[in-house]
Amino acid sequence: MKKEVLIIGLSSLPGGGKDYIADILTKRYGFYKISPGDIIREKLSKMKKGKISREEQQKLQGILRKKYGKDYVMELCMRRIKNIKKDKIAIAGIRFPGDILFFKKQKGVNFYNIFVYAPVKVRFKRTMDRKRIDAPASYREFLNGDKNEIKIFNLKETEKLSDFKLENSENESVKLKNKIKNIIEKIINP
Repeated sequence: MKKEVLIIGLSSLPGGGKDYIADILTKRYGFYKISPGDIIREKLSKMKKGKISREEQQKLQGILRKKYGKDYVMELCMRRIKNIKKDKIAIAGIRFPGDILFFKKQKGVNFYNIFVYAPVKVRFKRTMDRKRIDAPASYREFLNGDKNEIKIFNLKETEKLSDFKLENSENESVKLKNKIKNIIEKIINP
């Protein structure tokens, strides 16, 4: 990469709004969106037909990290970034604390992470509304999924390492768009 790339990572529990925020960054600020979760789902869909559970995604990510190193999925993201040759990237799905550290040490990259959070019932509704192949079958399964995500990905530490926190109770709100604008201004004009 010849020119410095601005990368904004987005972390949250399922349904927190990281993809939605990445879409705003894409539409309003000219970012290009990449999703590590999409990379994992692409790999799984080549291996298996039908419904892909969150547990299978987590398991595959664990296998890939064990076999190829803890930064493997982020390395795949970095390859995509280099191939697309864009100077502003939004990564919807920074999970592990090490993901943040990986991007912070990349040459030619200016990286910031935003931890997005929303109330659990709001996140559950969003998760069910999007009707993705990995949607939970019940509220209890959703809550158990949260516990697994926090434990497996060490999300509490990921939150601590994040540069910004963003409360996202209401997609589509002017208030949310103003919060995003304020963060972008702090990043561009520190």
